[in-house]
Amino acid sequence: MRLCHEDGTLVHLSYNTGVHPAEDLENLIAHLTRYAVPVRRRLGVDRLGIGLWLAPAVADHLIADRIELVRLRRSLEERGLEVVSLNGAGGRGMGQDSPGPDWAKPERYRYTMSLAKILAYLLPDDVHNGSVSTIPIGWRRDWPADLHAIASRRLDRLSRELRGLHSVTGKTIRVGFQPWPGCVLETTEQAVERVCGIDSEYLGVCLDACHLTCGVEEPGPALRRVAAAGASVVKLGHVHNHSGEAPATESILTDTLAAILSGPPIGGALIEVEAHGLAAPAKGKGPAALVATLADELDWTRRNLTALGLKLAA
Repeated sequence: MRLCHEDGTLVHLSYNTGVHPAEDLENLIAHLTRYAVPVRRRLGVDRLGIGLWLAPAVADHLIADRIELVRLRRSLEERGLEVVSLNGAGGRGMGQDSPGPDWAKPERYRYTMSLAKILAYLLPDDVHNGSVSTIPIGWRRDWPADLHAIASRRLDRLSRELRGLHSVTGKTIRVGFQPWPGCVLETTEQAVERVCGIDSEYLGVCLDACHLTCGVEEPGPALRRVAAAGASVVKLGHVHNHSGEAPATESILTDTLAAILSGPPIGGALIEVEAHGLAAPAKGKGPAALVATLADELDWTRRNLTALGLKLAA
């Protein structure tokens, strides 16, 4: 779904399709038909945003066969779905919740760059900015100085390639790194220093509302660090907290959105509903239960965004 801030900034609201993963293109399209289309209809909108997760094998397939990439884009359009973000966690033979190769390995670079090229083609014609989320470099316990140097070189190359992609397609694809405990990037401060220090225009930060809500970082200072570095909050991952603590989550959502809209202009903002833990019980009850859960999460977020003054966009 699209919403519009009073300053004209376009805000995309989507959900992460990793909640119903597919390991090949046929099943990917089938899952979108089974889940995403009913969610869109339940919300009463003509167009629904999805944060698409592509298994590495699917990404390879789409890069190798342009006809299949065209087929995917047409399938999305026919179903009233649009993609402005790809979820680049996971790795070959692993689900999107598994870390997969770290950034010292060439597989991580190739997978991420493939996703960027795919997204540049899948973006709607009137949208010029997209994002690919990725892992926070690697696990800290396995990260000596030489690996950091290797990863930094790969990120430098990634930055150059993303700039080149923009020059060819006119689309700006940013890669966002989400800080997480136990990883090389545990805090936004580390992300700003190690990633945005390489390129603050094409490499940014993904924030997780639950991560901030748990008190791992204070939201205000975390967001100010990103803004001070001239970097962008590429994506806000958000899960509605059903345990009675929704006001805390709503506060993080409000603060983060305000920071996105008051920071450097990035052509738009993205809020993505993550529903993995919430959807697990629903999945055991069949597609209808998962559809209802996803629609409820999106509707909750939509209502809170409109309460902030955002307007539904066409």
